Amino acid sequence: MSDDTVLRNKTEYVTTYTPSLLSSIPRAKQRESLGITADALPFRGMDVWNAYEFTWLNSKGKPEVALARFQVPAKSTSLIESKSLKLYLGSYAQTRFAHRSEVISTLEADVTLAAQGPVSATLLAPDHIVHDGLGVLPGTNLDTLDIDVEEYYWHPDYLQTVSETIVRESLHSHLFKSLCPITGQPDFAGVLIEYSGRSISHEGLLRYLISYREHAEFAEQITERMFVDIMNRCQPDRLSVQLKFTRRGGIDINPFRSHEDVTSTDVRLWRQ
Repeated sequence: MSDDTVLRNKTEYVTTYTPSLLSSIPRAKQRESLGITADALPFRGMDVWNAYEFTWLNSKGKPEVALARFQVPAKSTSLIESKSLKLYLGSYAQTRFAHRSEVISTLEADVTLAAQGPVSATLLAPDHIVHDGLGVLPGTNLDTLDIDVEEYYWHPDYLQTVSETIVRESLHSHLFKSLCPITGQPDFAGVLIEYSGRSISHEGLLRYLISYREHAEFAEQITERMFVDIMNRCQPDRLSVQLKFTRRGGIDINPFRSHEDVTSTDVRLWRQ
């Protein structure tokens, strides 16, 4: 197929409300490969989706715009497939709703059904997003480390502790890249690791994060893999893992897994 033919191929975008566009993927198979099951998850957490290009029509036919935010619990049976979410949200564009609350309740009902778990939806006005602005991840930035890197496929053996001293650390990196398992497109993210326990090698952790560079897996599954890998190899007393992915199709995802029943770090990074 020529480059010209590829460029001319079009994706059909439906602009009238079509809930059947939304699809999901069961979490069970991935979790089975990690040695965990739905009835005994080693973490709590949430997948937070932010859709920046969401629009619909009010009762008079006037367009409304907002950031649509979804919180999908880690205990839900399925994860949401990102392209289907974009197409589903696009189907609101020429659809009239009497009230904003009707939009929210429709979003919640559809995504809850797809995820097979209770999903909350929020519509945030542009002024709210601008007021919040951009933020930074807390703790030590691993990206300043001057290391040699040779492995670009998932390599958990890099993870190791370097001291019996008990520490409490927040470590982050912006060098993370992985691949979408469906399209093969690159996914970029900021990563935040917070733990208490024996000191984890910073160099080893950074090499481990970089080793996902040619690894194909969904964002939610990668976050759980990181959590399980760090627990298995470093055995911290407490651990939280958060990935803040950049937008694709106007949507970003921010999976969070933790021992603690707490919320994720609520900041929008420079690439989001």
